[in-house]
This record gives sequence, structure tokens and C-alpha cells, in this order.
Amino acid sequence: MHRRKFIQGTSAAAAMLVTTSASAKSYAQIIGANDRIRIGGIGSGDRGRTRLVAAQKLGAQIVALADVNKAMLERAKKDLGAPVQQTYVDYSDLLARSDVDGVIIAAPDHLHRQILLDSVRAGKDAYIEKPLARTIKEGDDIVSKVKASKQIVQVGNQRRSGEHFKRAREIVASGAIGDIRFIRIWDFRYRPRDPYIRRSADATQFSPELIDWNRFLGPAPKRPYDPKRASAWRWYWDYAGGLMTDIAPHWLDVAMWITGSDGPRRVTCNGGNYQSPEWETPDNVHATFDCGSFAIVFMVQFMNGQEYDGAAFYGLEGSIIQENDKGLLVHYDNKRKIIESWKVTEEGTAHMQNFLDCMKTRKEPNSPVALANQVLVGAHLANESYLSGKRIEWDPTQKRIY
Repeated sequence: MHRRKFIQGTSAAAAMLVTTSASAKSYAQIIGANDRIRIGGIGSGDRGRTRLVAAQKLGAQIVALADVNKAMLERAKKDLGAPVQQTYVDYSDLLARSDVDGVIIAAPDHLHRQILLDSVRAGKDAYIEKPLARTIKEGDDIVSKVKASKQIVQVGNQRRSGEHFKRAREIVASGAIGDIRFIRIWDFRYRPRDPYIRRSADATQFSPELIDWNRFLGPAPKRPYDPKRASAWRWYWDYAGGLMTDIAPHWLDVAMWITGSDGPRRVTCNGGNYQSPEWETPDNVHATFDCGSFAIVFMVQFMNGQEYDGAAFYGLEGSIIQENDKGLLVHYDNKRKIIESWKVTEEGTAHMQNFLDCMKTRKEPNSPVALANQVLVGAHLANESYLSGKRIEWDPTQKRIY
């Protein structure tokens, strides 16, 4: 695959002019302050189920589900524990329902653009899992068309809804740790044998009779059915960007939010496959993002989870460090004296609540598409560096690599 095509290409599906049958004002009248929000789920795998259950616990009614995998649909119905009126293999049938106010999209990355644009065209608000898009060009296309639609779209960068990082942002904005010059981010997990590769051998979940393979492939290159690709799609370049676009958007979002940065100008990325030979994408990857006045070093691997995940912000007058063994964020002065510490809070439920609230108020959610797309550029550039073996220079004004 040519690296420029991977990073800057767009879906083979034809672009649609996005319109909506309901203006923001009229749509707000449809969902009253006390009305129960009706949700359809598009993608009912592991992540989709957890997001649907979260929305249900917050009071939303899950009325319909769509997935190309019939086994996943049945499992989602069981996990929800409440009547789901209908399930579909073709998500367009779900979007045609008049009793669906919004959708939760947790499909493979290469399908995100078309599903989201079809959803807003149908007049549905949407919560879409990160990454927003598989390429930079797809992301730009999504931003322009969602903006024209007036629908509420929340991207699943849920750390922006965490109270603990809000406090860190306040401290940095106050100048208490001085100018930030370095940010260290890590995400380490213990998965010596990838569960998604392992489950692909389970015929009760991934036999070809259960999956509409052509719908799964969508705009991706056509190929014979492969249960490993159906189950562990995130680790294949045709469908996703591996650990970098799966994990980095969460943490780059935190770094850019806390510092006020608009993203990196130069990116270098290295890594390889050391534990998961079935993966096309690297299973151990680390990148350096030059953001002008400070650098970010990001490390991710799923072989040893000793430190799990976290971030550390180093300023000229102090630091803020996430200490996961204590479940705390800690503010130190430049002599390592603790000034303040506070608990790391749960983010996912708060992020879903923000989406549901915004469906009623029509206010911008915590992670709108324009912001999520800006954050995601850094992850795409890191993959470009990994694939090319070169340092990447990025012009955000011209939106081009040079």
C-alpha cells in the first residue's frame, strides 16, 4: 500500500451531500427535556455493547441494533437485558426508522465515514467511537459535512469528560508549573496473546455463515473471508491504523486540551512486531511529536501492563504526573514536593451523559468532530512516519506533508 494513499486517501464510497430533514430548532422540539431518548446501535461488538449499556443505564431506550455479525447482535441483545424491537444486518434499515433519535456507532474504522455521514443525512445525532476517520482526508470530509448537517456528533475521546484532567488543565492555565516543555504518555497492557486473534477460531462467533463479509469489507479491497480479519480488524491496514490510531487519539487529545496546542509539526515513529506475528500493524510502537514549544513522547504496547496507562506533564516550575498505582494525579513543585493530589475519575459514563444532554440542549458536545479530527492528525502522521521510515514534516495550513 502506498503510504500517501493510506494517510491522505478517502473512502471508495461516493461522497454524499449531507442534508437533514430537521433543523436544530425543530429537532430540539422533538426531544423534550423530559422525553426518553431513543437510540439505535450500529456495531455491537465489545465496545459497541459497553457504550449501549452505558446509554441505557443513563435512561436512553435502545430500540434497534445493526451489525454485519449476527452473533454479535444476539450477544448485545442479551447484555442489554431489555427488549430490542429489531435487529438488522444493513444499518440503513435502522436509519430509516422514525423512532430512532440518535445512533451509537462502534463499527470498524474503515466504515466510520460512510456510516456517520449516512446517519446525519438521515437526521440522526451520533456518538461515534474514535478514531473519527481512517485518513486525514476522510476526517476533513466528515467535519465539513457534519457542520452542514447541524446534527449533534460526539466522538468517543472520553478523557475530555474526565474531571481529573479538567483540574490538571486549570493548574497548567494558572502557570503553577510554568511553561510545559515535555509530556510523557504511556499505555501498557498485558495481552501476551491477542484475544481478538484468539476468538477468531470460535465458530459460534466468526463462522462465515454468521457474517455478511461484503458489508464488512465496504470500501476496503475485496478478498476471501478471513476470520482473523473479521475479529481482529484493528490490526490490519485495510481497516484501521493499529495501536497508534486506536490509543493515541485519547492521549493526544488530553495533551492538546491541557496545553492549548493545535498539534504537532514534526513527527517521528518507530516500532515493530515482537509478540503478535499475525498483526500487520506494529504491536510495540512509540512516537515523538514536536509541537513547537514542547515535545510529546508517546509509547504503547500490549505485552506488559506493569504501568498501565497515564501521562506526565513537565513544566519549568513543576510537574503533574498520573500515578496509577494510587489512582491519583499529583502536582509537584520543581523540588518534587507534593502541592496537591486528586483522584482519577471515571470518564466513559460522563462522556455518554454529555452526548445525551447535548441531544436535548443542542449545545456542542465535549468532543465535536472538528476537535477530534485535529487531534487525530498526529496519529495519522505517526503511522506515516512508521510506514515510510522517515521524520514527517506537517503544514497544518496547507494540510500537506512535506
